[in-house]
Amino acid sequence: MSPNPILGRLQTLALLLAALTVSACSGSGPVTGGTEGPAVPETTYPGYETFDPAGYDAEAAPRQTDVEIVHDVPASVMAGRVNVPGGDAPPTPAPTPEEPVREQVEGYRVQVYASENRQNAERVRSDALRWWGGTGRGDIAAIVAYLQPYYRVRLGAFASREEADAALAIIRGEYPEAFLVPDVVPVAR
Repeated sequence: MSPNPILGRLQTLALLLAALTVSACSGSGPVTGGTEGPAVPETTYPGYETFDPAGYDAEAAPRQTDVEIVHDVPASVMAGRVNVPGGDAPPTPAPTPEEPVREQVEGYRVQVYASENRQNAERVRSDALRWWGGTGRGDIAAIVAYLQPYYRVRLGAFASREEADAALAIIRGEYPEAFLVPDVVPVAR
């Protein structure tokens, strides 16, 4: 029995088309000339992907040597006295109860200003500290937090909502647009 001649021709034609398709897609060099082909759309990027750090200083803030460093590590660990289970060293005494332990907790700050300009934010921070000092209410923390693209001036470090609300009422006397923001704040316990 002889093979079907029509089927054989179809198979040969399919192989020839496959070979032409593969050879057309595997050129040996770049395509030149002609403007045919699909148009490439112009790509646009969101603002945060085109950030240019050239306008910002890259130097670290100068170290302040007159500031006391407060660690949140117990004094016995800082002094190198650690109880090792199963060790033969005498146990170290527990820290005295008067020694406050500083820790980071979920709390609140009062935001009074936001700007894309760092110098403006630092100026507002200084003005806010000067204003608060004139109220006779003691010291208050004032930070400039950078969350792209804004520098945010925030006052206080409050562990409870009640403390934060009380401070917000006072601060709104000078900064009417102030509002509370949740933040991780240091507290002494």
